[in-house]
Amino acid sequence: MTVSCDSVRNWLSAWIDGERTPLSSEDFERHLAECADCDKAARTLRGFLRTVASAYVPAAVPSSLEASVRGVARRRSALRRFAPVIAAMSAAAAVALVVFTLLRPAPVQAASLAEAAAWAHEGLASGVLPLDVEGGNATELSRWLTERVGFQVVLPKLEDSTLEFHGGRLVPLEGAYAAVVSFERNGEPVSLGIAPRHAEGNLADAPRTELFRNMKFSTRTVRGLSVISWSEGSLSYALVSRVPATGRASCAVCHGAKSGLKSVDEFHGMR
Repeated sequence: MTVSCDSVRNWLSAWIDGERTPLSSEDFERHLAECADCDKAARTLRGFLRTVASAYVPAAVPSSLEASVRGVARRRSALRRFAPVIAAMSAAAAVALVVFTLLRPAPVQAASLAEAAAWAHEGLASGVLPLDVEGGNATELSRWLTERVGFQVVLPKLEDSTLEFHGGRLVPLEGAYAAVVSFERNGEPVSLGIAPRHAEGNLADAPRTELFRNMKFSTRTVRGLSVISWSEGSLSYALVSRVPATGRASCAVCHGAKSGLKSVDEFHGMR
């Protein structure tokens, strides 16, 4: 699968610092080997970090100077003499903290899979949030996501020509990651969030519910988006779009006309 430049840039600082990211080291290394612009960005960032680090390398202090400073420090007047130095050092540390904070993506704390999927959909649809991986092959996308989220992701092969996969992204949820798959139906952006059932969370509202084939579908509005949630087996799902829909109709999004759901309620123009 193809990892996007935006996603690499988004997580580059955290990866260089040795932090955990949705992308593996192999993803970064493969992309940087193939993309000159991102490789240049990585080298520039590493150079910047080396420069910042070198500014704080302690220098050897002459013994005579150390003795003099210690003597002065024993007197109250020393505090006033060193106050400007201490203030300057504190300001420099604050600036460094701000710089490193700005280099990293801010974590999003979602209360539920529905909220996490809605947040991701909003960012993906507007172009503000990049895909971690791009591609329309369901098998390859399933494998890529499964290797990173710790649970099995199985996406159906799309049988409806109006449906098109774009790729996927991982979003924080309950101290781990949920998978969000991005696709279109008749040109309308749609996102599907997937997470372990025990981590789906719960919103405080009272959603509309519908029972179908031993599954309970909940329909609610999150951030102005229509979100349909349900669970099957050990996994929970949240389908997000701007088109109002009802529960069981969500099955037709992935399974298409051959799913036997031709009489379900309208979903993105399908009856």
